[in-house]
Amino acid sequence: MKSAVDPEANQPTSRLLLFVAGDSPNSVAALENLRLAIEDQGAEHFRLEIVDVFVSPDRALADQIIVTPTLLRVAPASSRRLIGDLSARSDLISFIKVQR
Repeated sequence: MKSAVDPEANQPTSRLLLFVAGDSPNSVAALENLRLAIEDQGAEHFRLEIVDVFVSPDRALADQIIVTPTLLRVAPASSRRLIGDLSARSDLISFIKVQR
């Protein structure tokens, strides 16, 4: 349990949405690459939602997703997208990094 004076208790949280197409190879790779990056950066600083476009096509349309996998960062700050299997580790870390 974190105390009220714990400096990490008030760290910003990054909200991420990963849009995938079922168990396609690129979707599986993107999910694994993202999970490793989140663990490396401190999982407690992230809220991740996985959206399968085969199960929730309306959600993909609402968020204007036209290709998978797509990682969408919706918070903090303005929305940003990263497309592909997320194998470019340095780009992925820069994308998800929570400013402390």
